[in-house]
Amino acid sequence: MRRSIPLLIFILLFLSVIRAYDSPQVFDNKVQRTVILYAESVPDETIQQIQNFRIEIISRVRNNLYIIATETERDLLRERGLSFTEVLTSDDELTLYKRAMYGEDMKLSDVYHTYDQILTSIQGLIDEYPGIISKEVIGQTQQGKRDIHAVKVSNNVQEDLDRPVILFTGAIHSRELVTPEICLELIKRLITGYNKDDRITEWLNSFEIYFIPVINVDGHYIVTQNIDPRWRKNARDATDDWKTVRYPMGIDLNRNYDFNFARGGSSDPESVRYRGEYPFSESEVRAVRSLVERIRPVLSINYHSQGEVIFYPWVWRDMHAPDDKLLTEIAQGIADQIVTMDGEGTYDIAYGAGMVGQSYPWLYGRYGTFDFIVETGRGAHIFPPDEVQGIVEANLPGAFHLLDRGKGPGLTGRVTDANTGDALHAIVWFPTIESEEVDRRTTKPATGRYYRLLSPGSYYMVVMAEGYETKVYRELEVREGEWTELNIQLKPVVK
Repeated sequence: MRRSIPLLIFILLFLSVIRAYDSPQVFDNKVQRTVILYAESVPDETIQQIQNFRIEIISRVRNNLYIIATETERDLLRERGLSFTEVLTSDDELTLYKRAMYGEDMKLSDVYHTYDQILTSIQGLIDEYPGIISKEVIGQTQQGKRDIHAVKVSNNVQEDLDRPVILFTGAIHSRELVTPEICLELIKRLITGYNKDDRITEWLNSFEIYFIPVINVDGHYIVTQNIDPRWRKNARDATDDWKTVRYPMGIDLNRNYDFNFARGGSSDPESVRYRGEYPFSESEVRAVRSLVERIRPVLSINYHSQGEVIFYPWVWRDMHAPDDKLLTEIAQGIADQIVTMDGEGTYDIAYGAGMVGQSYPWLYGRYGTFDFIVETGRGAHIFPPDEVQGIVEANLPGAFHLLDRGKGPGLTGRVTDANTGDALHAIVWFPTIESEEVDRRTTKPATGRYYRLLSPGSYYMVVMAEGYETKVYRELEVREGEWTELNIQLKPVVK
């Protein structure tokens, strides 16, 4: 019996090794990788096998893969018949990521703009077209105290006009570098097309269009200055000298909003989705909030990468958003306009979660803004240089569709004091539509203006303000194809 025990142990160990090579659980993403592999035109089923082994695919563009692996993982892939080139071996994981994400020179392609270059381009447009474009500082970054700029476009840009506002933002996640490029190109198209293209001219004559091309300015600096291409979060406590950074420090800015904050993201500071200690702890997100509170956008696109899908509000406790039908219609309209990288279809749409602390449930849940997350491109966060312009061009028609929807249909008007004509900060409530999961929609404090996107039809509306008599409209008719105007005067309560 004593001789059989060592033999039994040997057999069990041997079987465990065999099972390990067949098990998708064997590889731990926390172990140190030492090699970058490159494989071209890998079949989907082979990619699935690689993913089942939990081997990290850094980039998958047109099924051309950059893989970061241990020597054991590399040998397994070779054994399984994958044909690849061993690009680089190093004990420094950051060096490996730089090679895979930046390219052979380990420097970002000049196809991508630094933040200073973006601001220089915008300033050039302001100098040439001062009447239709301006920029302003809306806040500073948490760590580097860099200015965060918003750009405004309209036919009378120096005035705050009583018009629908549409907002576009990019790079809340710093490594998603194609997103500021879309914003910058869209700005250029709008400015240079004014009084030349009828569609663009109508938009600038009808709306105020705002952009925050880069929300996460510190993180964008880290990625574009070749410091660390992996960077997603802001730079809170991540660096002292801006030459090296401590990965993965920082806060995921797109988990730092105050709508269901505690239910989304991660409480682990080491997670790339770490939400921070409390909502709006980060100055970058507070800068977005201050702009939104002032301009009250009706529609918004937040550009991300990657996935070729549009997320929108929401699925929450098995319930859809109150405006689900209209949100879905607009999301599908945007998606239908954006051609995928392979040219074989258009973007998908999908419900986002309501309990995540992200921008789209916050914008919709707090302010009623119809906000859409457009995940641009497929397979990478930093795309190869020859893919960038195609992704940018493909996304412009989706933005144009959103701008067209700014023309309505829906209900708009001003709520004022019946005696003085002063603007009122009033609640405009549609009880048969809105649920208790969303805040009551209110007028813009400075003007008393409300905008409510609606399908044509008849609606029940309640308008109320503190110290004023409530008004109830039981059968309001909303016309097709345009904003239906209804100005409302509220009488002060007689004490």
